[in-house]
Amino acid sequence: MEAMSLSNRIGIFGGSFDPLHLGHLVIAQDAAEKLGLSEVIFIPAAIPPHKQHLQQSSAEHRLNMLNEVLESDTRFSVSDIEMQRGGVSYSFETVRALKGEYPAVELVLIVGTDTLVDLHNWYNIDELLELCEVASFMRPGESDISRIREKIQLTEKNRERVLNNTFESHMIGISSSEIRMRVSQGLEIRYLVPAEVEKYIFENGLYKG
Repeated sequence: MEAMSLSNRIGIFGGSFDPLHLGHLVIAQDAAEKLGLSEVIFIPAAIPPHKQHLQQSSAEHRLNMLNEVLESDTRFSVSDIEMQRGGVSYSFETVRALKGEYPAVELVLIVGTDTLVDLHNWYNIDELLELCEVASFMRPGESDISRIREKIQLTEKNRERVLNNTFESHMIGISSSEIRMRVSQGLEIRYLVPAEVEKYIFENGLYKG
């Protein structure tokens, strides 16, 4: 799909960001360009619904790492809305709150295409899709969206809607779990995370256990 013209559209990029890495930043940049976004808001989850037993570092540390990296980039911002709310973080509640705060703005939820097959399990998914657009980006190793089509368990209208809003992105095979593992094993993470994140991790002794 071709990039859209810049308009009053804001991207919502949620996740645990434990830690933030270069793959996150590349997807956010691709989303801003391809979707014509005026801003991308990074929203770290208080407790991600699918990672309730995997959290490694505190909300404060994850938020600090985001702020240190993104404060100098005017395209990106950070919101602690889910951390302030506390508990398990559901996208529906976050988007509904942001819609109330920015009623005239078109909100675009940024996800990976691998997420599409699980959307039917999301809290109030039909209502969420009424509040915002969902745009997905292909992960490293993905090339055939047709195999994902068969696994999406949404209404036909919503399935086609999300599939028609799928984009290619720069393929960077980095994961936060790999970075945590490398730190715990004493391996280098330079060139996988921003310099600010690398410094913060080691100054605060994160992921050593």
